Amino acid sequence: MPDPLQPLSSTASYFELLGVSVAADDAALTRRFHILSRLYHPDRWATADAETQTTALDSSALVNDAYRTLKDPFTRAEYLLRRERSTRPDDTKDSAAKPPQELFAQVLELQEALMEYQEARLDEEKATMARLRPTLEEAKGEFEAAYAGLADKLRALFARWDAGDDRETLLDELAGISGTRGYLRRVLTNLNGTLG
Repeated sequence: MPDPLQPLSSTASYFELLGVSVAADDAALTRRFHILSRLYHPDRWATADAETQTTALDSSALVNDAYRTLKDPFTRAEYLLRRERSTRPDDTKDSAAKPPQELFAQVLELQEALMEYQEARLDEEKATMARLRPTLEEAKGEFEAAYAGLADKLRALFARWDAGDDRETLLDELAGISGTRGYLRRVLTNLNGTLG
């Protein structure tokens, strides 16, 4: 029988629970998750007393929640914002959505092309749709690349967090990236729905 099980604190941060830094890479995060998953897995404690079984179940759920949240850079950023600024998830998602400045010209072009494509689809103008489709596909690629670039920016901010940079500045930057993500997600959803 394993040693008595110590419960995890439900008030500790997910970083503290998993024993990782804010900038932990995927390998470190996964390694800690596996260690803690094995330790707290309810099957390991199936023959223990009811209190220990409850501790294992509750702690295992916390470990799973922490891992799910931290493995994605976007949900990790949202978690940091909620934890540090007490913001609601809606405060960091689509409600704060704003277009990225570097893609502003493409945004305007895209909006015009989308409207024209949608009108052509309604009017069954296949030639117009065929003419616009490459433009929309190219825009989709640009916006997907911009979306992927946001994850890289977040990782750089996480490293700065661990290095001790000004937290308020970093939180502002995290909030800005979360807003841009919301915007790009809406654009891509619209493009996928139109091109689908």
